[in-house]
Amino acid sequence: MGNSRNSYLIKNTIIFTLGNLGSKLISFFLIPLYTNALTTAEYGVVDLVATVGTVAVPILTLNICESVMRFALDKDANTRKITQIGTGILLIGMMVGVLIFPICRSFDKISEYAVFVYFYVVSLAASQLYLCDLRGKELLIYYSIGNVLHTFFIAVLNILFLLVFKEGVDGYLKAYIIANTLTAIYAIIVGKGYKSFSFSRIDRDLLIKMARYSVVLIPNSFMWWIMNSSDRIMVSSMISVAANGIYAVSYKFPTLVSTLTTIFNQAWSYSAIREEGTEDESEYNNKIFRVLIGIVMLIGIGLLTFMKPFLSVYVGKEYYSAWKYTPFLTVGCVYLTMASFMATSYTVHKDSFGYLFSGTFGAIFNIAMNFILIPQVGVYGAAIATCISYILVFVFRLFHTRKYIQYNINNKEFIVGSTALVLSVGLMFIDNRFSFLLQCVILAVTIYLFSDIWLPIVRKILKLKGRR
Repeated sequence: MGNSRNSYLIKNTIIFTLGNLGSKLISFFLIPLYTNALTTAEYGVVDLVATVGTVAVPILTLNICESVMRFALDKDANTRKITQIGTGILLIGMMVGVLIFPICRSFDKISEYAVFVYFYVVSLAASQLYLCDLRGKELLIYYSIGNVLHTFFIAVLNILFLLVFKEGVDGYLKAYIIANTLTAIYAIIVGKGYKSFSFSRIDRDLLIKMARYSVVLIPNSFMWWIMNSSDRIMVSSMISVAANGIYAVSYKFPTLVSTLTTIFNQAWSYSAIREEGTEDESEYNNKIFRVLIGIVMLIGIGLLTFMKPFLSVYVGKEYYSAWKYTPFLTVGCVYLTMASFMATSYTVHKDSFGYLFSGTFGAIFNIAMNFILIPQVGVYGAAIATCISYILVFVFRLFHTRKYIQYNINNKEFIVGSTALVLSVGLMFIDNRFSFLLQCVILAVTIYLFSDIWLPIVRKILKLKGRR
């Protein structure tokens, strides 16, 4: 039982790693292209468009992609009917989406890009829906390939439009629209989603169940948008678009924490569904949770240690000041990752209200703190507000999920890791060689203390490699 459950988790983690890590690495190495081909003001504009897309997609599609994925994982699922419902709602969303034009034209900063925004949103909705369809059908290798292809298309098309044709914002948005469309087509073909393109009678009972689950997640998505993106809009309006461009870059590096661990959380969600009702469900969940805490703490401390010297050579000079905001965002992403792990309990029990309550709790605090702090301390205020709101979501879920699993944080990984994170943040703002050396010492000590977490993982990987 133990070996089979671990093998299932490891297999899925490897698959998600190959897909997500490959695509994220391509995105990561595109940052120098963006920061050199686009001014801070232009980068602020494209970031605003991406933010609008993040909000618009779940609203226009009723967040149906979440239901398509989750309901398809049920043992008796009729995946053709599930995909048919998703496709139908997508088509309706595309028609309703024409409202984007008058909305965009009411905002000066993106009014001239209304057409691009519309096609960006609908293409993004399509790619998300059919990639989720692959995940629901457990076609995880195809899903991972789809992620890599999506980012590969973005990279090639951005090089073409930004470097060769020098089209600036227009070229950036064209690249994403075409990449989203090609990815959707790929996912439809390999997942045989085209078989659901039917005008036959939709299963009304299933539609209601799926809609009930996903509609509740719409305000949840909006709340996460408030925490993840509203600060960028507020920075743009209260300070400047150029300041938002720098702040957007500062976001890229801390999200590596959540990116790497999200890969694991995606794989874990499948295991968590399988583990429901087993005798040692709580014990096994906490065992995996402790491993996650150790790994995410090490990643966060490592990023804080090398962030400043890395940024000095990695981004354009006008973007270097982004390092000032990364410490707060990095700490926030560490705690958000742990909160995301605990949220798998909501997924297992189809408790979309759990997502809603925790998201609402963090979002209300975040937007209130943005209004208070940004006028007082500028961009620092947005970073601090985001950090604290993520930590509060973690605390909320720690207590709220106890009706399912009692997650334990009374361990060495959480206590030592949290202390080391705080010390590393403070040392980043002391600009001398001694502080950097001390950061390296903290990282080395933490690596040693957490060796019982990462060393077995390394040995397993080497053992698997040796067998091959």
